[in-house]
Amino acid sequence: MTTDMEHLLNVRLCERFGDAADWAEVTSLTASHLRAVVSALGPERAVTFLTAARRALEEEESRAGTIHLGFGAHLWTHLEDAAWSPSPLAGTSAWDAMLTMHRLSVLAPDPGLAAHLDAALDACRHRLVPAVAGF
Repeated sequence: MTTDMEHLLNVRLCERFGDAADWAEVTSLTASHLRAVVSALGPERAVTFLTAARRALEEEESRAGTIHLGFGAHLWTHLEDAAWSPSPLAGTSAWDAMLTMHRLSVLAPDPGLAAHLDAALDACRHRLVPAVAGF
């Protein structure tokens, strides 16, 4: 991950959760895993991956109280629908980081994985704007 991207991710996390020194333990731990995802995939592929994770989380929440395969299965399904094709090592790194973040959010549900994913998505999308605009 470039220094600019890491800074942007930290800015988005601080905007959402306040000063890093005051973050809940789950936010501090999740932030390091978000950095791993973005570092492994780069901002463009990270948007695809994080969007799939966000959809998987929404699907898991909508099926709460019913029998279903869980977050990992939903994430896999949403990734199959996306054209993201990272290297096997990058994909494995991002996958493991996401499953760890999900587990952390189960153990400490506040502020929630969705809020963390949204902050990372904002950072990645913001980083991609100059590239799309041709700057």
